[in-house]
Amino acid sequence: MQLTETDEADCIEACIEALDEATLSLAHHPPRALAEALAVHLQCLLEALQAQGQCTAEEVRHRLDELTRETLGAPCTSDRPA
Repeated sequence: MQLTETDEADCIEACIEALDEATLSLAHHPPRALAEALAVHLQCLLEALQAQGQCTAEEVRHRLDELTRETLGAPCTSDRPA
C-alpha cells in the first residue's frame, strides 16, 4: 500500500517521537557512544532498505549528503557540479 504524503509525514513524526523516547532511555551513555551506535544502526537500516529494493544507492547517497550539509553546514555533493 502506497502512503500519501500526509500519511508519510504523520508516520515519520510518530517515528521521531518514538525514537526521542528511546534515546532518552539511553541518556546514561556518553553522547559520542550514542552517536556511533546510532550511525551503525542507520547504516544497517539503509543497507536493508537497499537489499529490499525500497531505495537506491543514489537515494541513500543523496540523503546522506543532505544529512551532512544539515549537520555540518557542508556543501552537499549532489549540489556540486560534476
